[in-house]
Amino acid sequence: MGLFGKKAQAPERNYERTLLVRNLNGAEVRHLEVLRREIANLIVDSDPNLMIRCYNKAWAFEREMAANQERATAEEAAIVGKFPTFPDFDLLGTRHFVPYGEARDMWSDDDLVERYHEISRMLIFMRRRRDFGADVPVHDAKEEEILHACMQREKDRRFRARIEDAMRRFYVYRAGLEKGDPSALGVNNYVDSEVEIFHLFNSSLPDNEYAILFKKTDEFGVYSFHVIEDGKISYSYYRTDGAFKERQYLME
Repeated sequence: MGLFGKKAQAPERNYERTLLVRNLNGAEVRHLEVLRREIANLIVDSDPNLMIRCYNKAWAFEREMAANQERATAEEAAIVGKFPTFPDFDLLGTRHFVPYGEARDMWSDDDLVERYHEISRMLIFMRRRRDFGADVPVHDAKEEEILHACMQREKDRRFRARIEDAMRRFYVYRAGLEKGDPSALGVNNYVDSEVEIFHLFNSSLPDNEYAILFKKTDEFGVYSFHVIEDGKISYSYYRTDGAFKERQYLME
């Protein structure tokens, strides 16, 4: 008999109950992680640099909580008071087949950033609890390294797309100019309100290179192509400085 005449629970039932609670807690954590991933993807879509700032701020908060137990207790009570149930964290609140873009139109970047931090804080507090193992942080240096590499690829893809769009404008302009004035054959410069393009001559390189200046953002790129022996064309894209000397290859 147990206390007050009650039967003690069998070890098997204790184990099953512990496993059920653990699985339930784990499901709640995974739910928050999925919600945070949704918000993070929308932030990246808006601005990769903003995503980096969001992550670093959330990581700094986690370190602050580890250093101040009293503040951590107060912060956890505040976040639980604001979000009494886990579904309350769902900012988008849309059906699973509705594109994120439609749901995102209702919210500003500031709204997304705020909810990202609120979810991150709840994950931090749940990770601090005994059942989740406080020795495994929500943020760490390895993940930050992956974050920077991922955001750099994203920025490279976007800048590469802008270079491609600028060169399309240039080729359309040149084709139209040559059609109206055959003497303009081979024109290698182009200027409009957004971009300026001109040919880069380098006798040491077999490539055809073009410098691109993006006027509104004060950014510089280089586009080049090289005809390989089998007739195929190899294209290269770079981020560069105002002198078009320092080159950073843009990843696909």
